[in-house]
Amino acid sequence: MRKSPSEPTGRLLVPPPQQNYEEAAARALVAVRKQPAEQLEWLGAVRARDGWALAVLDQLLSVELGGGTVCNSTGRAVGPWWRVLTLHYLAVSARPETQAPALTFADLPGGRAYASVYQQRVIERLCRTVGRDAGTLRRAGEALGVQVLRKRTENVAAPQAPPAGDLAMEIRVYPRVRLQLLWYAGEEDLAPSATLLLPANIEAFFPLEDIVVLSERVVSHLAGKPL
Repeated sequence: MRKSPSEPTGRLLVPPPQQNYEEAAARALVAVRKQPAEQLEWLGAVRARDGWALAVLDQLLSVELGGGTVCNSTGRAVGPWWRVLTLHYLAVSARPETQAPALTFADLPGGRAYASVYQQRVIERLCRTVGRDAGTLRRAGEALGVQVLRKRTENVAAPQAPPAGDLAMEIRVYPRVRLQLLWYAGEEDLAPSATLLLPANIEAFFPLEDIVVLSERVVSHLAGKPL
């Protein structure tokens, strides 16, 4: 999953074959095994019987450092994307400052070149599925324990200026990485639209391609797909 941002769009943003995920997971696992316990705890992991436990969205994932397995709260192995993302997160050796979601993917260094593909794979997918209307999106977020910052109301003046959008949600993906989703209702022949805001320093946690996959997986989970 760690490729140069200068690679062609098709190679950068199309998920690699399963064996490449295995290779990426194996490399990340080596780095995680070298992490001091204090750093894993700073990242939000807690000690578990066979390794570490880490809150990811609405799940408590177990990370076993012997074989590098990552399982959800029911004991089932997570998908290869979440396995690599979680190991990459736990391999972060620095302590980046916690920053509020404020930038779009296109605002990131290197992101503009792939913004149209990101729009298709993340934003348009959201608006075709779980984000097709406010009620569906709100219920999906609440089911995952997402913090709804604003619910759409009809003909009611808000006493204070809320976050932009007809519906706004804050999504804590990992303990130190949170996103903000701003959803806009369509009008007449216009379909709904959305903006996904990222912390300005998200690349201190994940490389560019990981950010695309992370965004896709969050949308997929909101739509009901398991980790």
